[in-house]
Amino acid sequence: MSVTFYANSIQKIGFAAATEPTIAGETYTCSGGETTGVVYDVADNRRTNVLTIDTNGAATTIPIRFDLTTSGSFNYCIIDNHNLKTGGALFDIEQGGANVVLTTTHSGLLGAALGLDSTPGTPDLDGVTLVKFGAAADTQWEVELDPDGGTYSANITIGEISFGSSFAPSFNPELQPTFGYDMPGSSFRESEGGQRYGFSTHTNDRRSWRMTWKYMSDSDKGLLEDIFLFTRGTRNPFYIDLSGPLGAATPQLFYVRFMSDLKFTGLTKDAWQVTVDIEEEI
Repeated sequence: MSVTFYANSIQKIGFAAATEPTIAGETYTCSGGETTGVVYDVADNRRTNVLTIDTNGAATTIPIRFDLTTSGSFNYCIIDNHNLKTGGALFDIEQGGANVVLTTTHSGLLGAALGLDSTPGTPDLDGVTLVKFGAAADTQWEVELDPDGGTYSANITIGEISFGSSFAPSFNPELQPTFGYDMPGSSFRESEGGQRYGFSTHTNDRRSWRMTWKYMSDSDKGLLEDIFLFTRGTRNPFYIDLSGPLGAATPQLFYVRFMSDLKFTGLTKDAWQVTVDIEEEI
């Protein structure tokens, strides 16, 4: 099974102003009820915090803009937890105020094979959309929404926007997938008479993966280190594509988090062994 990493580089680079990211063209509401200021919902590493844009019946072009402190070299954008299909929205990716040529876009649900959209920038399904384009560098990036057919058919909602440079190690890892139930909020107490009383605050089912690469090159080692730095280790979630054989055309995205430190063992010159523990995010 091949693995491609998609880590949100804008979180590592940082924004050029306290009000970033910004939105223009229509009013909006953040998940906390805010209607002005920073549009934090699209860059807070929480795909469940949803930005709602008041677009129903409107015919406005809406730029969601990221101004970065230094130039970011990106070759993908992920728009997650969106309703662009239902809301009747097309989109463009802009770099420095100019449209980027989109090579492919895939849309669908996390954990499932994403469908190839009929036209780049025209999502065929709600959910998550992966956009690929030629590598480009700039301090200004935008996702620009446009209505499909003249007006939007509903208010647009977006949970997260990620920009970065994807990384696929040059060979497949030894993979140990596991699936279980994470129930850290469940416990019980026992009375003096031996009666047990159970209680639970929360339960979650999560998939997890242990991936081991043996004889990883210096180049791949540096790129994997970059991913770990972009996520600040275990702090920020990111996306992985587990799409089957190396180079498979249909992505299968998962939203995940590193669960352990990144440690490399030198085997010989320009050859490293590393094990990565990753767990699915809800």
